[in-house]
Amino acid sequence: MEKLARKLAGRIAKTLDYDNEREQVIAYGLIAIIQTFMTVALVLAGGLIIKAPAEALIICFSVSILRKYSGGAHVSFIELCTFTAVVYCILLAAVSKYFLAPRMDTYFMSALTAAVFALSFLIVYKLAPVDSPNKPIKTEKKKKRMRKGSFITLFIYLALSAVFLLLSLKNESCRAYGISLLFGISWQIFTLTKYGSYFLNGIDFGVSNIFGIQKGGEK
Repeated sequence: MEKLARKLAGRIAKTLDYDNEREQVIAYGLIAIIQTFMTVALVLAGGLIIKAPAEALIICFSVSILRKYSGGAHVSFIELCTFTAVVYCILLAAVSKYFLAPRMDTYFMSALTAAVFALSFLIVYKLAPVDSPNKPIKTEKKKKRMRKGSFITLFIYLALSAVFLLLSLKNESCRAYGISLLFGISWQIFTLTKYGSYFLNGIDFGVSNIFGIQKGGEK
């Protein structure tokens, strides 16, 4: 995936007579576009297989939108990142629809929603945005803008959760949607913490050693 994006970026840069810095910007953008398309397509396909496409997509988009503003830990190569995201979205979509939604009453879901959002706002306030070596946050102005975007996104999610809670009184599917949204938020907030970083680094290290993959996704 990354090799394809970089080849395309190289051709575009050569055609437009861009320097290496602009080529890297193009490559990064293409990598993000290809990864997003593949992740959404695989999540949707997996969601259709387990008959929970809406739940899977809610988890997928709630993570990706909040991550845009809050940053977070990640693995070192794209294929593992995509695989981890797809597995998480599909697995937790199934848990939301088939295990938790039929068993969780409105009172417990309300308490769980309050707890998740209280913790999320606290962690975002203390830690966000979390940058990475590939995407450093160089200015305080950008940092403040990203933190503000994180809070706005959480407030929107809170409003959606309230709607799902109200609709869940008569529709079990809406309860599954609300639970899926909480799973998406929880995962993204987890990646902001040192424990999330340790967890993803552990996956990265294990997979890299098992398959002999170096940084950047090359064997």
